[in-house]
Amino acid sequence: MITNQISHTIFFLVTAFMLLEQTKLGAEDQVRAYDTSFYGVNEDPVWNFKAWDPHTDELPQFVEMLKQTRCGVIRIPVRWRVVEPTKGNWDFSVVDRVVQMIPDNIQILGTLMSVPEWANGMDPNKTEGWFDAYPPKDLSDWERYVSQTVKNYKHRIRHWEIWNEENGVDFYRPLPDAKAYTELLKVAYKAAKTADPDCVVVLGGLQMNGIIPNPWSKVKVSDYLEDLYKAGARQFFDVCNIHPYVLPSEGADYMMKMTKDTLSLMARYGDSEKPLWITEVGCGATSQHDEEVQAQLLADTFEAALKEPRIKRVFWFLLRDMQNDLLGLEGSMGLFSYQGRPKPAFQAFLNAAEKAHSTQR
Repeated sequence: MITNQISHTIFFLVTAFMLLEQTKLGAEDQVRAYDTSFYGVNEDPVWNFKAWDPHTDELPQFVEMLKQTRCGVIRIPVRWRVVEPTKGNWDFSVVDRVVQMIPDNIQILGTLMSVPEWANGMDPNKTEGWFDAYPPKDLSDWERYVSQTVKNYKHRIRHWEIWNEENGVDFYRPLPDAKAYTELLKVAYKAAKTADPDCVVVLGGLQMNGIIPNPWSKVKVSDYLEDLYKAGARQFFDVCNIHPYVLPSEGADYMMKMTKDTLSLMARYGDSEKPLWITEVGCGATSQHDEEVQAQLLADTFEAALKEPRIKRVFWFLLRDMQNDLLGLEGSMGLFSYQGRPKPAFQAFLNAAEKAHSTQR
């Protein structure tokens, strides 16, 4: 009799504990679903909306599209080659126009990237790939760029990403180098924190999950994130960052498998408390059927990511399709077509982001 009572008591306590944990998890998912900054988009208004061209004014269209998405954060590049085209000649005017037009209720993640030819010594006409993907020869030039840029925008931009896809040959030439990037990261971290002690430094978004090689690249780079940890990079970024692209046939489940592998690696190196952002994920769409598939993958992606507490932000690539498809299917990943037509993915994004706004009215 006493044994049965003890068993029932233990069963009751275990059941109550499980229900409590499920309730806590459900509450956290709900809170995260209602956080507008969880829902982000990527765009490059300087190039894709021709902010650099005084004769073409597409920025109002950019702002209107951005508002329609109801996103809470946007990721934009603040290119070195744009703001310091020649050494010592600082010109933030083009980027200023973009930043000033982004509504104040939308946070900005600025990506520091694109080395001018005077800083890396590359001849654009004689260089394989993008010349601005070659690192600077003198890190003191890089330090000044980071410092000047963070100072210029410290009252509007508080989050800074250091480079983009440094583990891929397209964005880090001639070949990805974890030790060399760690030095770039270290210099940038110190410069950014000196210019704005309250800023948040985000690791440059790693292709895939920073562990497996990019299946779409001829150059296969494995275990790059682990190489960064081994090189001492851990103390020089506040947020880890990956780009776990998947095919629609692989789906959000595979994206989450990659992401959890990243989280496990972070934990092995003592970084289990550090947040993880997904600053690029997307799916190309070149037909009506593809657009429906794209929308479903977007909805599944945000729903799946919400269930992992350490994922704090997800940015869809892209706001609007590109006019000239320089990157293959990536050029058709927009929420809007190049002509401005809202695609099914736009409605899927809006449905997700609207949950956040509905609790703030």
